[in-house]
Amino acid sequence: MTSTCQPPRDFLRVSCRSVLLLMMVMTFRFAGAQVTNPYYLIGSATQDNCNCYTLTPDLNSVNGSVWNIYKISLRDSFDFRFNVFLGSTDAQGADGIAFVLQPISTQIGTQGGGLGLAGVSPSLGVTIDTWQNTSDNDPVFDHIAIQKNGDLIHGTPNSLAAPVTALANQDNIEDGKWHMLRVQWDPATKVLKASMDGIDRVSATVDLVADIFRNDPMVYWGFTASTGGARNLQRFCTALDPQIKSLSGVESCFGKPIQFRDSSGSFSKIVKWFWDLGDGKKDSVQNPSPHLYAAPGKYTVKLNILGNDGCLSDTLRKEIIVGSDPFAKIRWSPVPLCAGSPVTLIDSSSVEYGTVNRWEWTIAGNTSTDRMPVVPAGFQAGSWPVSLRVRTLEGCISAPVTQQIEVFPRPAATITGVQDICTGQSIQLTGLPAGTTPAIAKWIWRLPGETDSTGPVLSRSFNTPGDRPVGLLVRGANGCLSDTAKAILRIFGTRAFAGNDTLIASGIPFQLQGSGGVTYRWEPPFGINDPTLPNPTVNIDRDMEYILTASSPAGCSSTDTIRVRVFKGLDIHVPTAFTPNGDGLNDILRAIPIGLKFNYLRIYDRWGNLIFQTTDHRQGWDGSFRGKRMPSGTFAWTVSASTSDGKMINRHGTLQLIR
Repeated sequence: MTSTCQPPRDFLRVSCRSVLLLMMVMTFRFAGAQVTNPYYLIGSATQDNCNCYTLTPDLNSVNGSVWNIYKISLRDSFDFRFNVFLGSTDAQGADGIAFVLQPISTQIGTQGGGLGLAGVSPSLGVTIDTWQNTSDNDPVFDHIAIQKNGDLIHGTPNSLAAPVTALANQDNIEDGKWHMLRVQWDPATKVLKASMDGIDRVSATVDLVADIFRNDPMVYWGFTASTGGARNLQRFCTALDPQIKSLSGVESCFGKPIQFRDSSGSFSKIVKWFWDLGDGKKDSVQNPSPHLYAAPGKYTVKLNILGNDGCLSDTLRKEIIVGSDPFAKIRWSPVPLCAGSPVTLIDSSSVEYGTVNRWEWTIAGNTSTDRMPVVPAGFQAGSWPVSLRVRTLEGCISAPVTQQIEVFPRPAATITGVQDICTGQSIQLTGLPAGTTPAIAKWIWRLPGETDSTGPVLSRSFNTPGDRPVGLLVRGANGCLSDTAKAILRIFGTRAFAGNDTLIASGIPFQLQGSGGVTYRWEPPFGINDPTLPNPTVNIDRDMEYILTASSPAGCSSTDTIRVRVFKGLDIHVPTAFTPNGDGLNDILRAIPIGLKFNYLRIYDRWGNLIFQTTDHRQGWDGSFRGKRMPSGTFAWTVSASTSDGKMINRHGTLQLIR
C-alpha cells in the first residue's frame, strides 16, 4: 500500500495549480512511465506517498478530490485497480467515495452526502456510499452502485446499476481494512463493471461516449469523497501489489529448478520488476528463469514492482523451502507386540528442510498410505516385515526402510479346584499353564469388589451365599498378557428359622413356617404330618419343642428351635410386659389368638389416647408412637377375636413397657 516514492508536498501543491506548468515540469519519464505526479488535488485531499492519497481526513464537512491530469479515451478499454479505505467508524461514519469519469475539469468536488460528485454533469460514477440518505432511496447497508450525471438518487433513469452491498455477504465496509476496487470498461461490448476484493458487484451496459458524454470520448478520471455531519478517514491508492503466483503443487526439492512467476496487480502497466531470490541472485524481468538453489534450506524471496506512474511498491516477502531428502523411520505400538493384539504403526521419519506429507507402507504384503496405519487383528506370533518410504511436500523422496516386527506368543492358563462350597468354608483355587504357553512371570486373580491377588494359588472363604465370578490372567516373561480364564464359584449357605414361639389350642391343627434352606427336617416328628416340609401341619395336645434343620445341596446346614405351648379351650393371650430395647428378645408386643379368629388389638396410654392398633395378629407394637419411642410405664390394651360360629370374645387389661 505504501511506497518509497514521496515527492515534497510543497512541490505537489505549487505544480498542481497550473496545468501548463505541470506539463512543462513533469516531462521526465522513467522507462516509458507517465510523469512522476500526474494528479491534481483539491479540497482536503493530500498525497500520503507516491501512489496513495487521503481524500478526507476524519473531520466533519470536508471534501477532497484527486484527478489524473491526462484525459483517457473511452474508445479504448481500461482495467483500473485501486485499493480503497472507507474508514473505521461504522454507524456514525460517512459519507463515502466515488470513482468518477467526467470531461469538465480537474477542479471538481462537492461536500456532504453527494460524495463530492452530486450535480456534476455529464459524468459517470461508481459510488461506494456508507451513509443511508433516505431521500436518495439508499438501502440501510453500505452499498455500491453506478450512477450518471451527478444524480445520486436510486431508481431514477440516471441509476445505471441498482445498489448492492459494497462487500459480498457483508453490510459494512467501514471496517478499518483496505479493499481492492477494480473498474473495467470494454468499448466493444459497452459494459462497465466494478468488483470488490475480486468479486463482481455491479455492471451496466451503456454507450458511455454517445449516451453520457455527448460523443466526446475524452474524459478525466479520478476519485471524489466528502463528509458532512458524520465523518470518516477515506483514502485510495492506485494499486501496486506485488504478488508471486502460488507455488502450490510445484516441487521444490533440492536439485530441481524452481520457476517463479509474477502475479502482481497494478493500477496500470508495470514497467519493472525487482526480484531477490534469497541467495544473492537478483533479476529485473517479469518471470525469472527457473532457479536452481545451491543447497537445501529456507530462503526469503522478495519482489518489488515499479508502476508506470514512477511509484515503487512495498516489498513482498515470501519464504520458500528448498527441501532436503527425508529419512524414513518406523515405530509401533504397543510394545511388546503380542499375538492377536491390534497394532498401530507409527511414522517417526524426519526431514531437515520440508514437510513429510505422503507415506507408502508395505505391511506383511499389504499396502497403506495412512500416516499411522492400524492392523486391527494384529499378527500371529513370529517375525513380520514392514517397509516405509516417505515423500515431502517439496517433492523429496526417502530411501525405503524395512524392519522385522517381532510378535510374541500369548501365555494361557486354566483354573483348577473349582467346587461348590458353604459359607465360611475355605476353598483353594490353583492356576495352571495351558497348552504350550511361554514361561509365566506373574499370576493375577480378580474377584469383583476385591483388590487383585497374585501368585498361582488363591485361598478364599465367603460369608454370604451366591455365585462369585473369578478371573485369572497371567503375564508371560515376554511381557504379553493372556486372555482371562473364568470360573464361577457357587457358595451355599443356610439360615434355619423355625418361626417364633407360639401358643395353640389343643386339638386344632396349626401350620409351622420354616425357612432358610433347600431341604428341611423337623425333629421330633411327633404330631407333624410331614417332617420334611418347610411348613408342615402340627396337631398336638401337649407342649412341644421342635428343632428345624435346614440344608443345602452342598451339605451346608443350620438349625433353629420353636416352642409350641398348648392351651385347653379357646382364648387370647396378651403378655403382661415387654422390653423394646432392640436386643431381639421380647421387642414386640403381640396378641396371640388361640383357636379364634383375630379381629383387632388396640393400645392406649394412661390418658386413654389410642396410640396403636392392628387387625393382623402377626403385627405387634414396637413401643413407639408417631416415630417416637414411648417411655417406660403402664399402658392399657383391648383385644377382640371371634369363634368359628361368629361369637365375639373381648379381653382388656394392662401391660408394662420396660426400657
